[in-house]
Parts: sequence; structure tokens; C-alpha cells
Amino acid sequence: MSKRKMLAADEDIANKVAEMAKRRDMTVFQTVNDILEQALRADQMGLVLGEIIDNRGMLESAKKTGFAFTIERLLYDSVDLAHKQAKKQLSQMWFDMGRWYGNYFNNRNRNGLEGFEEAMELLTLGTSEFSIEKTRNGKLSASCVGERFTTGFTEVFSLFIEGVFQVFGYDLADKENSKGIIRLIFEKPR
Repeated sequence: MSKRKMLAADEDIANKVAEMAKRRDMTVFQTVNDILEQALRADQMGLVLGEIIDNRGMLESAKKTGFAFTIERLLYDSVDLAHKQAKKQLSQMWFDMGRWYGNYFNNRNRNGLEGFEEAMELLTLGTSEFSIEKTRNGKLSASCVGERFTTGFTEVFSLFIEGVFQVFGYDLADKENSKGIIRLIFEKPR
């Protein structure tokens, strides 16, 4: 028989745990042990439970907005092939899709740009990294580095980002792209 230890919790939290236990048709003891077990599992994996939940929420949002997970290499190579064969049409598709997602994030969040950045941080494939930063002169810099990006993918993904920013009311001021590296500078029109 295992020994029990008492744990203290704020009253509001304890009441919410009791409500959770009731909804799940479990005892408070079982519910608390389940919660603690999951927190310990996350910790053993070097993760923080709150971050796991936040990321899961982003994945659920991604599914609702039509993002799909795929094999990274297959995506890049397919886009590159399509880019070589139908550059103009593919470029327009990616730009238009960026505008669509810009509208989605703009209508969904008070700060649509922040919502877009959070989604891109989570959903940028593989080892690639995405960031948005304010420059000294009040412009915004959007950067994405993906060592596995093909030339065609780099170009159309850049157009996707341009489309998003256009919806947020920014004009493209400067563009520095090379295979695997996207750096776009945006400014508000005067």
C-alpha cells in the first residue's frame, strides 16, 4: 500500500480540480495524481507542461485554418518543380494565400500580426526559423531561414509572407532573398 502526502493548492484551483474530477467521473485523488503524473512526464522529457498545452492549442488552430503537415523534402521539391514549370501562376497562388491568411489572422486576433508570428514560429517546417522584429526606424523586418528550402520554395514562401503583411497594411520596402533565406522589410504607407 502506498503512502499519501498532502499537497496544498489555492482555493480556486482546488475547486476547479474538484469540478474536473466530477466531469470525468473520477475522484479528486485520482484527478490530482493524473495531473501530477502528466507534469512529471513532461518534465522528464525536458518540457514544460504549459508550453506543451500552448503548442497543442496552436496545432488545433492550424488544423482549423487549413495548415497541413507533410514530408518536408517532398513539399520543397514539389514546389520547386511547380515553380520551374508555372512560376507566374504558382507565385500568384502563394501571394493570394498569404492575403487569405492575413485576413484570417487580422479578423481573429486584436493583433493579427502577433497571431501570425506565433503560428509561423510553430508551423515553420523542420529546422527553419521565422521572426518578426521592429527596426530602429520603425519598420518591420520579417525573416525566415530554412537550410533545406529550395530556390523556388524560398521565392513563393516570401510572396506568401508579403501577402500577409499587405493585409496588415504594410508595404514592402526592401527584399533580400537567396536560397533558404528570406528577409523582408515592411513599412506603413505615409
